This record gives sequence, structure tokens and C-alpha cells, in this order.
Amino acid sequence: MIALAAALALSMQPGGSPPPDIDLLPAPAAPDPAAVARQEQLDRELRTRRSMLQLHQVGGLLTLASLGATVIFGQLNYNDLYGGGGYTRRWYDWHRYSAFTSAALFAGTGALALFAPSPLEKRMRLDTAMLHRIAMGVATAGLATQIVLGFVTANKGGSLSQRDFALAHQIVGYSTFGATAVGFGVLLF
Repeated sequence: MIALAAALALSMQPGGSPPPDIDLLPAPAAPDPAAVARQEQLDRELRTRRSMLQLHQVGGLLTLASLGATVIFGQLNYNDLYGGGGYTRRWYDWHRYSAFTSAALFAGTGALALFAPSPLEKRMRLDTAMLHRIAMGVATAGLATQIVLGFVTANKGGSLSQRDFALAHQIVGYSTFGATAVGFGVLLF
């Protein structure tokens, strides 16, 4: 206690300088230029990835909406052509153009995710991102099948098998929409 009082008294004397700070840690080393460059590259890639995946989210919402419209127009078209709707072809173009739009949005949205840089190692495990990838893989197979079935069905006009191809097209369409909705939903919730 006496030593503390003496130190305080000495430090309060005029002209006395405060005791030097004691630095117990070594001075930080100058950053390695290669490490700084790697960190800057990583930061750039992560910013690019974030931007691309944010666009992927917007594209996913638009894709789901356009696929929903395509399914609705497809069902209306099916009812018109094969369900006693009078064969007016009223919904044919609506279904056709919404299908083209859906396919383009699906491809563009998928490309954003596939080509986004992935600079960090991530081990494979079953999580929501993996469930999304699985569902979208199923949806991709379904969409590719839909494109083929759509053209085959349209080219079978007037034949007895056209209705069967149209039914297969309808079933795969609902399945593709379902897989896309699951892929969207697992990341939403």
C-alpha cells in the first residue's frame, strides 16, 4: 500500500513523466502480401457468389410462379382438348408461351447457382441446401422430359396416342411443379 502511494505521489510531481507502457505482446507482423492478395480474392469471390445467389433467389420465385401458371394453362388446355372442352385451342398458346418462359427462367436461375463461385470448402451433408439440390435435380429431369413430351404430344395431333402422351405430359408437369415447389420450400422455411 505504501509503494502504491509513493508511486502515485511521484507521478503527480510536476515535470515527471508517466511510466512507459509495458507491452507484453510482440508487435504485430507486417501482413504477407500473398496472404493479403488471397484474402482480397476470397472477398471478391464471396461478394460475387452472394450477388449471384440473391439473383438466384429472385429467379427461383419467378420460376415457381411461371411454372404454376404453366401448370394452370396446361390443365385448361388439357380440359379443352381432351376433357370435353370443345377443342377450341383457346389455352394452347397461353400454355405454350408460359412453358417457354418457365424453361428459360428455370435454365437461367439454375445457371446462376451452378456458375456462382464457391471459394470455401463445404463438406457434403444432408441439409436444406442438399435437399434443395436433390429436389431441383428431380425438377430438372422433369422439365427436360416435359420439353420432349410437349413437342411429341403436339406432333401426334390427330393420332389415337396423342391423348396418352398428353396425359403423360400432364403427370410429369404436376410432378415437375411439385419438385420445384419442394426445392423452393426447403430453403424458404
